[in-house]
Order: sequence, then C-alpha cells, then structure tokens
Amino acid sequence: MSLALAVALLGHVSLAAAQDGQSTTDSTDATGKTTELSRIEVTGSNIRRLDVETASPVQVISKQDIENMGARTLLQVLDNLPAARPAQQDSRSLFTGSDGASQANLRGLGAQGTLVLLNGRRLSYYGAPAGFQTQFVNIDAIPAAAIERMEVLTDGASAVYGTDAVAGVINVITKRNYQGAEVSVTTDKSSRIDSYGEHQASITAGFGDLDEDRYNVYASVNMYRRDAIPLSDFYDKRPDQYYVNNPNYLKNLRLGTGSKPGVFNPGTYFAINPRTGARVQEAAPGCNNVLTGEAAGPRCIWQTWMNNEIDAGAETERFTGYVNAHFLVGENTEAFAELTYTDIDLRANGGTPRSFGTTTGNPTSWFSRDTGTTVNQFRYPFLGPNNEYNRASPELRAINGGVVGLQYLLQDVGDNYFGQRNTDKSYRGLFGLRGSIGDWNWETAFASAGTHSVTYQTVNVNIDGFRKAFGPFTVDPGTGRVIISDHPAYKFGEISEANAALLREAYPTFDIQSWTRLHTLDGKIEGPLFNLPAGEVRAAFGFNVSRETFYTPGNEDAANGLITQQGGSWFDGKRNTYALFAEAVAPLTDKLELDAALRVDKYPNFNANLAPKIGLKYQVLPQLLLRGTYSEGFRAPSLAESGTGGVFAQLGGYRDEVRCAETNAIANLLRQSRRGGDVDLGNSLLNSDCSRTVARMTQPNQDLKPEKAKIATLGFVFEPLDWLSVSADYWFIYRRNEIAAPDYSKAEDIASMTRSPITDSDRAAQAALAAMCADPASGVACPGTLPGYSVGNVASVVGQYKNRGRTLVDGFDIDARTRFSLGEWGSLNVGVAATIARRKEAYLDDENGWYYGNTVGYHSNPRLRATINADWNYRQFTTSFFVNYVGHTKWAWDRVDAEDNNPETCTAGYLPLPEAQCEDVPSWWTANLSLAWRPTDKLNVGFTIKNLFDRQPFYDPNSFLGDSSDYVSILGRSYSVTVGYKF
Repeated sequence: MSLALAVALLGHVSLAAAQDGQSTTDSTDATGKTTELSRIEVTGSNIRRLDVETASPVQVISKQDIENMGARTLLQVLDNLPAARPAQQDSRSLFTGSDGASQANLRGLGAQGTLVLLNGRRLSYYGAPAGFQTQFVNIDAIPAAAIERMEVLTDGASAVYGTDAVAGVINVITKRNYQGAEVSVTTDKSSRIDSYGEHQASITAGFGDLDEDRYNVYASVNMYRRDAIPLSDFYDKRPDQYYVNNPNYLKNLRLGTGSKPGVFNPGTYFAINPRTGARVQEAAPGCNNVLTGEAAGPRCIWQTWMNNEIDAGAETERFTGYVNAHFLVGENTEAFAELTYTDIDLRANGGTPRSFGTTTGNPTSWFSRDTGTTVNQFRYPFLGPNNEYNRASPELRAINGGVVGLQYLLQDVGDNYFGQRNTDKSYRGLFGLRGSIGDWNWETAFASAGTHSVTYQTVNVNIDGFRKAFGPFTVDPGTGRVIISDHPAYKFGEISEANAALLREAYPTFDIQSWTRLHTLDGKIEGPLFNLPAGEVRAAFGFNVSRETFYTPGNEDAANGLITQQGGSWFDGKRNTYALFAEAVAPLTDKLELDAALRVDKYPNFNANLAPKIGLKYQVLPQLLLRGTYSEGFRAPSLAESGTGGVFAQLGGYRDEVRCAETNAIANLLRQSRRGGDVDLGNSLLNSDCSRTVARMTQPNQDLKPEKAKIATLGFVFEPLDWLSVSADYWFIYRRNEIAAPDYSKAEDIASMTRSPITDSDRAAQAALAAMCADPASGVACPGTLPGYSVGNVASVVGQYKNRGRTLVDGFDIDARTRFSLGEWGSLNVGVAATIARRKEAYLDDENGWYYGNTVGYHSNPRLRATINADWNYRQFTTSFFVNYVGHTKWAWDRVDAEDNNPETCTAGYLPLPEAQCEDVPSWWTANLSLAWRPTDKLNVGFTIKNLFDRQPFYDPNSFLGDSSDYVSILGRSYSVTVGYKF
C-alpha cells in the first residue's frame, strides 16, 4: 500500500497523543495499590491537571522519539514534524542577515509566528534578525543533551505565554531531577558526500535526591561539530538538469585546462571597439593556459579554486552548557535555578581568490547609512596607455588610444583568506521560587538572557584600501572610464607578501556585531476557586514584565559607503512590555469542561490589547473525547520593523522582465550559430539578466499597525481499543495587518528605482550578434531588425515595511497510534502522523483582493506532509523504522506565476524542466532504519541508516543549489553510530 493511501485510510492527525511521552501521572506502592494521582503541567495551560488531555492539541516528542528519527539537532526534529515547515538552517544562512542560526517555523507562517520556550519561559532573540527584519530564537542554542521531551502546542496564540504565538508554541523541557553520570558519543557520515561528517559528544552528571537530600543539581555539556562541504565534493553532484540549464557551469570551472591554484597567471587584456562595440581580447605575455576559439580572441584562463564552502555547507562547532538546580526550602517552598550558555562558531571558506576584472558591465551598487538614498557604485578600473603593466599588443592598444582592460587573478593572500565566519555567544540565567499555601500553588522567577552575534566577512572591496593598492585614479575624458595609477603600489606579475598586505587592506575582514537582551520577571498562582456539582473549578493568575533591547551599531566603513555591496542594518531600540493573565478550568458537567483564559498585553505606543482564549473538552464516551479552542493573537511591530535605522543590503534574484527578454533574445540567436564562439557567448548571456543582485533599501515604518489574529481548532481523540488511539484536529488561523517587507517583484512596493546605463558588455553582445548575422557561415536566419537593449539593468530599489492585508491558513492534523504485545517476541508500536493543508491565502488590499488565490498545492506549500514510525522492542533490542513524506505540488508559486511556469511550458523559475518533471514537483519520501542495543542497564549502542534507499534530490530551479535540498538531504544514504554509557 502506498504511503499516501495509508495516510488517507488512517485520517488526519497531530504528531502524538499528549499522553505519549508525558511523565506518568500515577504511581503504585509496594502493595500494588494505586496512589493518588499527581498534578502535572502541560504546555498551553498554567493549571495543573489530573489528566494530560486538554482542549488544546499538544504534540509530545520524547527523547526516544528524537533518537528514532535519527535527529541530531532541534532543527532536524522539526523537519520531521508534519506541522512544521522547512526553515532557515545555519549551514545555509550565509549572507541572509541572520547568518549562523536556525529558526522554527510552524504552519509556514514564519519564525515571527512561532514561540520557542525553554521550560515554559522565553529565550532572547538571536542577535541578527532574519532578512534584517524577523527577530527569532536561535534553536541551535538550546541544550540538546539535557532535553527530556518537546511539547508543541499547535493551536497558537497562547494567552499563557504570549499572544504573538500565532502559529504555535514549541516548549523544550529539560530533565527536572538527575543523579549519576552518563556520556554519549555520536558520529554521522555520508555515502555520497565524502567530506561530510556530523559529530556529537555529551556529558551529563548530577547529584542529590530532591526528596531525601532536599536538593538536586545536575549539569550537561554538549559538543557538536559539522564538517564543511567544499565545492570539490559537490560541483558534479547536482541534478542533471542543472547542467543542462547552465551549460557553461562545468566548462567555466576550467578544471584541467586553466592554471592551477597557486600558479601565477598573467591574465587577459581586452578593449571595446568604440565604433562597433565589439570586444577584442588577448592573453597576456607569459600565459601557459591559453583558451582559443572565442569570438573575441584568445584569453588566459585559471581553474576555479574548489575549496568554496559557502554553497553546499559551512563548518560549525557548537558548545552548550546547562546547569539545573533545585533546593527545598522549608516544607512548602522550592528554589530553582537554571544557567544556559552556548558558543557557536560557523566558518565557510569563500573559495576562489578575487580577481581584478575591469568593469565593462553594470557597476556594483549599494546603499549605506550615511549616504542616504544616494546609491554608491564601484567599477574595477582600466589600465592607461602609460601604465607600466600595460603590455598589450600595439593592435589592441590602438583600439582605445592605449587604454585596455585587465582580467587578473589576485591570489597573493592565499587560498584560505576569503570567506565568512559567524560567532554567537548566548546565555540565560534564571532564578525562581515555587511553593504552596494551602491548596494554592505559586511560582515566580527572574530571568536574564542575551546574545552577542558577530559576522566576519572577507568578501568585498574597501574603496580606501583599493585606492591605496591601485590608485590614485583618474578619469579618461574621452570615455569616462576610471584609470588606475600608472605605477600602482600593487605589483602585477608577481606573488609576494607586499602584494598580500595591500590586498588585505583592499579586501579587509570587517565585522557586523549585534546584541539582544531580555530581562523578565514573572509570577503566577494556581489553585481551586470553588466547587461546582461536577467538580472543582481551578484558576490561575499571573503577570509578566519584560525589558527588551536590540542594538546593532553596524560597521563604520560600511556606514560610510566604503565597503562595496555591504550596507548592513542599524538598529538601536529598547522597550518595556507588561502582561497580566488569568485562566480558569471549570467542569460544567461530568463530561463537559471549560477552559477560559484572558491576557492583557501592553506595548509602548500601542493601546493595551485584550486577548481571550476559550477551550471546551467533551467526554462523549470513555473512548471518545471532543475538543475545540478559540483564541486571539496580537503581535506588535518588532524593534527592527518600526524603530529607527533601516536595512541597507543586496537583493538577490531580482527579475527585470524588460532586460531579461532583451538579453535572452540576443542569447537565443547566438546559440543557433555554427560558430563556436557565438554559442559560448549565447550560453553565457542566457538568463543572465533574469535574476540579478541589486542594491535595496528597506526603511522602517513607525506607522505600522500591530498584527492581530483569530485562531481556532476543533477535533477529537478516539481510543476504541486498548491498542489503538486516533486524534484529528481542524485548525484555522486568520491574521490581519500582517507586517511584511516590500515585495520588490511588484511595482507597487517599490518607492523608487534607479538603472545603470547601457554598458560596454551590452554593446559588445550586440556587436557580436551583428557580426554573426552578417556572416553566412553562421547558418542563422536573423530577423531584419536585430534585438538589442533599450535600457540598462536595474541598479537599486527602495521600499518600506508595510501592513499587508490579511492571511488565512487552515487544515487538519491527524495522528494514529497502535500498540501491540507480541508475547515473547516483545512489543510493536506503530504511528502515523500527518498535516493536511487546506488553504493558504493572502488578501493584499481592496484593489487586488485575494490576488494569488489559494497557494496550497503550489511550490513550497504541499497539501500533505506525513510521517510513519514503527518501533519493535525485543529484549535488549529496539528496531525503529521512520518514514518522512512530503506530497507533490505544482511548480508555480501561485495562480499568477502559473502563467509562466506550468506543465505546458514545462518550466519552473522560468527555466526548462526535465520532461519527467513537467507535471509537478514530485512527491518525496525518505526512510530511516535504526537499531538500538542495551546489553546492560549502563551501556547502549545505536546504529542508524538515514535515507535507507539512497534517494537523490531532484532538480528544482527555485532552490538555493538548484535541487530539492530545501527539504531533501543532499547527503544520500548516511550512517550514524551512537555509544552511551551510564555510571
């Protein structure tokens, strides 16, 4: 039976019935009699309950569940939850603004709609917001070794924790009491990517018995390392269609033909004919790697340095320490404390050293803080006629009065200089008291949390340093071209330490630092109010006061516009927030229970917001429970969205339909030529102007309204047999005044735009086309009017944060679990969990309405996500089989995008697809198989095969690497070994 059919037969579920993985709520004494049930707390409520089922659906993932998934990090756990969506991961976070961190994303509503807690309390935001806008908790900073379980509240907008939790709450719960010591070591290796490795080691130790010694203290240390994946291990492992759509990709690596890394390469001289626009080039004297056959002439080529680690995966080292302490004070009071510290270090080699490539195309453009709305621009300069390094032939020099361009490899600083590094040091210290007064329980705590994030980049030019190495500059009055000094400090033609020192100033390592702080004081009291005929009414009352600060001073050189393509973000904000909440649980009848909560939030500059939450639980039969909730959410604009400062950064993937069409018209004619040089030029031009990087400025908006939401769930839990449990919940989220960054693909979101002029490269492409069409040997039937350029490329765009209408999402969660006793053969547990999305719609404004329509079933919004797990326990062995399934979608992002990307055109992202993928994005599944052996109470050994059937990513032109790696592993089949020992 297919996976999809199995899920359909079992119905819709949330991941785990709440009782699975919860601590036992009753105990048995020595005589075998059941003692009084203890009260426990469940995520989503402040009221201690005798049972673990609440009106709100709660998914529980135990430590054993995590091991069975083969997950090593919290992000990997979330990737295996049907209710979650793939989110940013640290290894793919470079150049995003929040480099080096991972996010949680429930219901596809983004990190800003998902609240992440540690033991029921908030954590500080990561230092750098995603996309310079979205503040989020870095889930990599949570102590993995100390985790007892995760509870995921999927109805959102908790009046207990905060009404900004629109999509849901992820509560990571650590061990409460631990004695003894244990160590665990794990290593993962890939069969497909040789360089990949993931390694973990943890030590946990504790002493003291809380009941007998009146205290317990334990500490946990977790060390994690992931090896980098360089280009050399990945360049030839992309899907075949990627190389079809990028025909020059492998060729341009110049492996085996270009000069090798570290070997001197004298470069290439060129000139642009001022009359025809044709490019003419020649290899510099002394070149041993001459490429011939190009229409412009021979040139000197070098191999790509294959140590680039930015694309496929950065190296990460992570250290997390966690201390938990509990002390009994008197008879009814307990003091507790937690301390968490995480140190993350992510590094990625940038690969090929920078080249001195005289600019004949668009200049590099960027915004910066102190230059306002003026766009900064930079061009690599030309060599003048009297430059001591201008050794071009007389024929080439004669084209432009002696002025020539130069392409030259600046490899003096070595092969490990360029790249990026991110460090993040985060902490949380918490101290609290809890106790009881009569039948009432109380608790209060103060917490201080913060993070310091630093991004170190060695990528771009520092204009002052560049001027020192190659200046002073002059401007050619005839052409307007920038000319370097005739006798620059940098000495072309040699590799030396003196040159390296100049390049370190021209391409410096600069830092971008960010700090966040969060101080909170909270308190609550919970107990019985009075009795109704059906039972006791219990209530909770509490408060929360917080002080939040966010400081990103920015880099001064970048602020002054001296770092090319690096604007950065500048924020300096702080605010106090206050909240009061109340909650009551009332048994209206012996079968019907009401759970009602009310929360008041006060943010500066906004009126106090009153948010209710109501839940009903109806025990129809002993085997059947009905439940439903309604709540309202509220999120004030973050300090990044409505404060002072702004975002000055690059916008990748900008599509200009005019330039895209004009360039592709030229390229497609050139590709029909029988002359090899024309075809190579056409391949290089194809789609080159369809996705460009431009300067962008996103301005904060102090007139933003807060987001508000309505959230509802309705479902049941059914246990018809002792060995079968099924739950199903419908969920609905309606969010209005959604705060969004500008969508620069839409003209209405762009406040202003600038374009570069038509460039030398543009004129050279037009000239090459004209020459081809004039040569009958090309075999191309050219039109009477040749295609050409009417405008230059877009250089910059400016926009502002805005409230974007409304968003509506809904769907179903389903969970089915069975438990079988196999007698002397042990026991078997089988579970199926699924999320079925029904709608995801965005109402833009009254003019456009629900413009995109329902995007469920379109790219990145699968209708079905599901998991199947089967665990067989036999003596000292546990065998687990885990399947993760993602349903198929259309290639288009929405009904508007479907005009260009659909089965008829067989395109996605405006690029051709393999014939077998024309219809849709294929459904996807992977399976993990694990075996755990516990020969003694102290020793455990585990072996896991991830992606058991070695399924390979398919082609996806919309993704980062051109494959489906957003939710499909690029590692192929991988193997993991774990050894643990308890002392």
